[in-house]
Amino acid sequence: MADELVKQEHGALMAPSAQPDLRGTEHIGKEDMKMPRLCLVQPTTKQLVDGIEGFKVGHIFNDLTGDVYGPGPIEVVIVRADPQRYMEFYPLNDGGGVKDYNVPHGDPRTLFTKDAAGRSVPPVATAFYDYVVLVLPSLEPIAISFKGTGLKAAKQLNGLIVMRRKPIFAGKYSLTTAMSQNAKGKFAVWVVRNAGEASATDLPIAEQAYEAFRGKALEITREHAEDELAGEVPGALGSDGAEDPDDFDTSKM
Repeated sequence: MADELVKQEHGALMAPSAQPDLRGTEHIGKEDMKMPRLCLVQPTTKQLVDGIEGFKVGHIFNDLTGDVYGPGPIEVVIVRADPQRYMEFYPLNDGGGVKDYNVPHGDPRTLFTKDAAGRSVPPVATAFYDYVVLVLPSLEPIAISFKGTGLKAAKQLNGLIVMRRKPIFAGKYSLTTAMSQNAKGKFAVWVVRNAGEASATDLPIAEQAYEAFRGKALEITREHAEDELAGEVPGALGSDGAEDPDDFDTSKM
C-alpha cells in the first residue's frame, strides 16, 4: 500500500489517489528530484523581489510548484517528524549558501556564547525541525521546516503531537502566519494550532504515508532557508537576541 505514495523504483512522491502513467520517467530516480517544501514569503524572498504575481510577505508557498496558499489557514496531517538538526550558512554578505549541511549536536557552533561585553551571541549554526505532512484536502505530501524564530512553533507542534497520545498521523493541525519584528525589521512567522482528529477517510491514507516515509532518507533542499531567516536572529531567540525564555509549557495549553 505504501507504493501508492512512494514509487519504489523512482523514490518519487505520489498523490495517494493517483493512478499514474509514468512512461518516459523510468530513468528519473530520487537523487534527480527535490521534495517540495512549504515556505514563508519574507521581504527578501526572490519571487517577491522579482515581482511575481501572488507573492506577498506572510504568505505560504510551495517552493517546487510555485503555488501560493495565502496566509492560511492550511490544514495538514503529520506523517513524519525528524529530530532537531543544525546547518551552517555562509553570511549573505559573502554570497550565502550552505557551508555545512550536518552540524553535530553539541558542536560549539550550536551553542550560545558571550561577547566581550557579556552580551549573548547566537549560535553560528541554525537549528531546524523538519516534518513531512499531507496537505488537506488534496493529501499532497510536502515537507515543512521550522527554523530561527519558528523553533517556538515547532516545539508547540511537538507538544501537541505528544499530548494527543495517539500515532503521529492521527491528528490534524492548522498552519497560519503572523508578522513579527525585531531590531532587524519585520518578518513572517509560523503559527500552529490543533485542528482536531484526522477523518475516517484520511486516516488510513495518512497511515500509509507514515509507513512509506518511515526510515527513508529524505533530502530537503534549503534554497529559501536564508530568505526565511533574513531579518531574524538565528536560533530560538527573543527580539533582543537573547535566548528565548518562553519555552513550551503544557500547563499553558
